[in-house]
Amino acid sequence: MERVLDLLFGIRWWHWLLGMSGVAGLYYLVAGVVLPYFKGVTDEHAEDAERQRQEEQDKQRLEARKARDAERKQYLKHIPSGPVEPVELPKALVRVRNRNFQVPQDRELVLGTRRGVDVPVMARGVSRDHAKIRPEPQGYVLYDLMSEAGTFVAGERIQRRLLADGDRIRIGPVEAIFSLAPGRGRR
Repeated sequence: MERVLDLLFGIRWWHWLLGMSGVAGLYYLVAGVVLPYFKGVTDEHAEDAERQRQEEQDKQRLEARKARDAERKQYLKHIPSGPVEPVELPKALVRVRNRNFQVPQDRELVLGTRRGVDVPVMARGVSRDHAKIRPEPQGYVLYDLMSEAGTFVAGERIQRRLLADGDRIRIGPVEAIFSLAPGRGRR
């Protein structure tokens, strides 16, 4: 049979045809079997690498959070807390989202998202215990409780600030207005 083909088509054409069919077969073998196998292996390696990267990021976030919590504990040790000495100050209000909250003169007023805070401020960027207003002999003092987003008065980030009538306080995206009532109040 091969001799007949050689006579009919010539030797070179016949070898070229066999070679091409061999190349095509090899191509389909590589494209259909070998490459998908290696692609699957490389996809698995890529998934493993991504998983490891995410685990490393999670570890770093956890370490950063632990460090921040330790730093926050140290910071909060230096902020006055607990019972307030009786002082004679004018009555004060904090207005948040069209609601007025009276600042007590015998304890501090806490603003944040945690259940049970004195002034609930539910918004993204507001910490559980974000800030507090504390009556002190010199007046009402606003303390940032080391919130992530910070506490701002008149556009300036603060840690501690003596409040004045009409001060605009920003915690997260929410603005609060501090105001003093005319006259002096008693405890």
